[in-house]
Amino acid sequence: MAGHERHVLQPHPGPRAGYATRWPSAPVVGYLEQGGAANWFVTEMEGETFRAGSAANYLWGNARADNGRWGRVPEVYFAGGDNYEDDAGLLMPGDYTCANTCPPLPFWAC
Repeated sequence: MAGHERHVLQPHPGPRAGYATRWPSAPVVGYLEQGGAANWFVTEMEGETFRAGSAANYLWGNARADNGRWGRVPEVYFAGGDNYEDDAGLLMPGDYTCANTCPPLPFWAC
């Protein structure tokens, strides 16, 4: 999967939500049930700060939920990293390239 990145989500007692927009109050469109290294993220984008306990980040990873719908996952749930640190493996959409071998990005990633 050129242009995609696998990320390990932190252990959590439940599935990670994928939100319709990059706002904590946005509707949930789906979940990443398995967690761990089973999830693939396409890009990251800035949004509203999401807080989970002492963790906080305004960056959101874009992924397809287990139900097939595209959503955004707060990067506070990515394993490793500090508050407000971007994920070095994910690109912002303006930098997204994969030598024309990737399927078109969804409308929200452009």
